Amino acid sequence: MSSRAERLNIAIRQRGIMKMMSLAVDLGVDESALSRWRRGGAMTMHHAMEVCSLLDVSMDWLVMGRGEMDLHRTPPLRPEELQLITTLRRHPEAPSLLNHLISILTGR
Repeated sequence: MSSRAERLNIAIRQRGIMKMMSLAVDLGVDESALSRWRRGGAMTMHHAMEVCSLLDVSMDWLVMGRGEMDLHRTPPLRPEELQLITTLRRHPEAPSLLNHLISILTGR
């Protein structure tokens, strides 16, 4: 698993940001603070939220390392989708059933 600093650097690179001074100004911090965060230094929750908002990345991904960088863009599950997943997880033959469902849905 990557560190928060690594994830921050990935997000900066993925979003095509080249000028750290400009990013720091947009965040309302000194460039030295941004540099510290990029090396793993402490970041307040307020600043983490600002970074996530500005870079348009998932807070769970940046702060906790869970999910994917763009997971927040995925629409929420509809009730019937959630019911299907819950039912499948509780089924005693879930792994083989899941593989069978995938093969049906993908035509493989």
